[in-house]
Amino acid sequence: MPMKRMACTILVPALLVLVGTSACMTPLRERVVFAEGGIRVGIQHDPTTGRTSPPALNSHPARLTLEEVRSLLGSLQVSGYSGTLMGLFATLRPNPLFKDEEIQLLAAPIADALAQAGPQDRVFFSVPDRAAPYNEDRTEGMMFLRGPYLHVVLTDHYAVTRADTAGGEDLKDPRDTKGMQLWVASPAKAATLSPEEAPRWGAFEKVHISLNVRDTLAARAASLSPPQAAAQKNAPLQSTQSQPDARMGPESAAQGESPVDLRMQIRELTSSNLELRARLEEQARQMESLKEELARLQGELGKTNPKAQSRRKTPSP
Repeated sequence: MPMKRMACTILVPALLVLVGTSACMTPLRERVVFAEGGIRVGIQHDPTTGRTSPPALNSHPARLTLEEVRSLLGSLQVSGYSGTLMGLFATLRPNPLFKDEEIQLLAAPIADALAQAGPQDRVFFSVPDRAAPYNEDRTEGMMFLRGPYLHVVLTDHYAVTRADTAGGEDLKDPRDTKGMQLWVASPAKAATLSPEEAPRWGAFEKVHISLNVRDTLAARAASLSPPQAAAQKNAPLQSTQSQPDARMGPESAAQGESPVDLRMQIRELTSSNLELRARLEEQARQMESLKEELARLQGELGKTNPKAQSRRKTPSP
């Protein structure tokens, strides 16, 4: 018994030292590439690469253009609820994972991080809610390229609030995913992976999605009209909207509508006006018919009513 107690006395401090050492070494495997305005983008070790034998390797360093990164980020959507009972019955409505201004700020740092990452690295991002600076929740996650696929993992999103703690400690639980789910905006589609292609996700990596990079870029490019595609391709990084067409009206130009959409709206308005005019003409004809019918009824009523005849004064002799 004394020997066992002595062994436990020596083993426990040794384990604490090892845990502390590993905790101190973990941040060394994370490198920040961009940190500005509360946004953080960097490179960290990808644990999914070591969960297979032999280890799976990512397609890094990867070369993607800014336009390709913007298109891929713009195809991602997220849905979720607050973790309350009402949220369990709410209809899931996917919303863009990143706002337009966030995509413009993230495109260059993510492209640089993918170009600097190694085969066993992934890129992480952390974006605050710029509209609510006191909101502690952030949009956080990771992404990496492996073969033809881009894999995205989401751990938090500032637009989805945490579950009600009922007066308890307001601490973030990594198991609380807020019912989040990632989507791919139409016309692109999420990739269906075979068991051999799917990464070995960890226990806290439940919210993830995969998309074929080439198919997604082709689908989004085909959905744009030629003027829109050219304007988007030539748009500077700081610009969030393409230049309006000179043939468009001021209201349509302010809203960024395309000439095709404008012509469709004009055609719909013209059709609506013609239909409304036809209804008004039909109502006018019905009113005239009713007036004629009323006059006829009044004439017949005057002939058959003797009291109406007696009210007339007879001329004096």
